[in-house]
Amino acid sequence: MRRLLVLSHPAVLAVNQLPYVELRLHGWDPYLVVPARWRHVYAAGTFPHETAPELRGRVAARRVVLAGRVQRHVYVMHPGRLIDELAPEAAFLEAELTSAAAFQWSRPLAHRGIPYGVQAAENLDRPWPLMARVFRAATISDASFVASRSPTAAKLAQRARPDVAAPVIPHHVPAWPPSSESSERPDDGLVVGFAGRLVPEKGLDTLIEAAAGLDGITVRLVGNGPERDRLTAQAAQLGVRLELRPDIAHERMASAYARFDVLVLPSRTTPTWTEQFGRVLVEAMWCGVPVIGSSSGEIPWVIESTGGGLVFKEGDATALRRAIAELRDSPARRRELGSSGQERVRDTFSVEAVARALSGALTEAVQRSPASTSSA
Repeated sequence: MRRLLVLSHPAVLAVNQLPYVELRLHGWDPYLVVPARWRHVYAAGTFPHETAPELRGRVAARRVVLAGRVQRHVYVMHPGRLIDELAPEAAFLEAELTSAAAFQWSRPLAHRGIPYGVQAAENLDRPWPLMARVFRAATISDASFVASRSPTAAKLAQRARPDVAAPVIPHHVPAWPPSSESSERPDDGLVVGFAGRLVPEKGLDTLIEAAAGLDGITVRLVGNGPERDRLTAQAAQLGVRLELRPDIAHERMASAYARFDVLVLPSRTTPTWTEQFGRVLVEAMWCGVPVIGSSSGEIPWVIESTGGGLVFKEGDATALRRAIAELRDSPARRRELGSSGQERVRDTFSVEAVARALSGALTEAVQRSPASTSSA
């Protein structure tokens, strides 16, 4: 087994450790470093790390400053000491190229000649602050590969360093078992669902505007956020039947998706943000639910590569209304899209598929490393 060091703030949750569990089937012995405590928009305070049962004894929780700040948090420790203790053959930094944590760990790895990969999800070419540009330049300069979460992210990484390997290794979808629950259809109507934060950039006002005037439609929003009251008022004004489900835990989302007939992700690009992936799209398709997404960011790539749904121009309520009406009026079309999306998502975005792609990139990195070349 090859020892692998993984640095990952997402892996503070056990569900995000699953690809590293799977890597053990590919000959890797992963050791994870995660924040001891973290915070995110779904929690009022900080919460402790978790450990997947298969990784007991292989997850090191360390204190970080600026917990919850994806780009700015750093670990309160000397990374080199742990690296020397573990002596890994390779490392993977599940942190953005511009992040302080990636910079903090890439330097001692590079100094010791240990090949490492780093994540790139950023898909918007924007002017970064000076320190972020410094972090990116240093981190990518010695990286053996960049695990690009989308084709656009790969292009941006190779713009920063043209010779770097930048395979597309997407985020994974949880391996939820099939749900036996069926869609809740008020008065036999169509349930059009959304899951995520109720924030302006998700474009939910476009969804409610599109639903206005469509017969037999219920809009069900699973999530919470600052837009909740405004969306409720808009729906009441336009006569849209709106249901809010603010308190569904992530481990119960498979059942929530099973109660949708269609999932809509109407994200709207801003000067500083565009949809980097659209995780709810692949989660819904995993559950056999067809999707409709806007043209923001990577949404078209996800939908077109899976064949699991329809794409409309972001912000265009009329185009979204047409797409919803098309699927409302054709159960056969919904089944066709749901089946195609489910099959392709399992092939591309499953834990097994993501781990296989990551293992391939890590193996190539080790084979290309100077230490491997000199010993051959």
